[in-house]
Amino acid sequence: MGWSDGGMAGMRIIVCLPSREATRVEDAVEEAMAPFERDYRRGEDLDIWDTWRITEGLPVLSGFERDSRLVHHSPTAHHTDGRTTTLETIPSEYGWCAGGPRALLDLPTSQVHLEQTRALADAIWQRWHELATELPAALARDSFYESHFCDIDADTCEACERISVGYSAQPLVRAFGDYLGTLSTTRGLGGPAGTYDPVITIDPVTRDEFVGRAVKYALPQRNILSLDGWWYEDGWTGIHGACHSPADCPHTPDLAPGYEHIADYLASLPADTLLFNVRCHV
Repeated sequence: MGWSDGGMAGMRIIVCLPSREATRVEDAVEEAMAPFERDYRRGEDLDIWDTWRITEGLPVLSGFERDSRLVHHSPTAHHTDGRTTTLETIPSEYGWCAGGPRALLDLPTSQVHLEQTRALADAIWQRWHELATELPAALARDSFYESHFCDIDADTCEACERISVGYSAQPLVRAFGDYLGTLSTTRGLGGPAGTYDPVITIDPVTRDEFVGRAVKYALPQRNILSLDGWWYEDGWTGIHGACHSPADCPHTPDLAPGYEHIADYLASLPADTLLFNVRCHV
């Protein structure tokens, strides 16, 4: 298959390696990724990637932007059939890299950050439901297209503005917006996943669901390949590369399911542990 760097459909995963691999990064990442290549020789759960490349995606701790221990874009894309493709190497944006020692990376893995996000999301969920018991129920934003403006295909700036005004004028939505305005930040809780339209993102979900979603989006590092060869993707239970299939694996994953456990794991690694951002087609 071909490779489209920039428009490729796929995922990013942080590959963790011991510090001794600093002199053979490309080979070490290739060996770590090998158990998960799509070769159809073992359980289908292990047939994950067909192309990968080390590429920019990790923030550098301030003051270490030019540290020689940092790794930047690799020019090589690896394929499941053993081929490699040489690509243009674009310099990393200042303050970003493709990998290096954990101590040089500015990863949002602080437990304090997670607890702040969790507490804020809890308070937001609570306030919405308090207001919902005091004020008339609100309509979702999309219903203003359906109920108030039939010509949804027109989608003119004027129509959009009228819809926004109509939606925001609802007492419950207005009061909740006023409450959000008193907060210094919503820490990534905006947009469709959080507070953009609370009628559909907060009202119908449980407190635990809303808080869990907030924690998920507070942590950009959602996928990792651990030092012990466990592949964790999207908060699910790990897949052990050393075993034929998850059903036959007698080992206990080194992380519990959940995004916050990925954060804890990265934060707990020795400072010289190597972390690399790998972009792969799955």
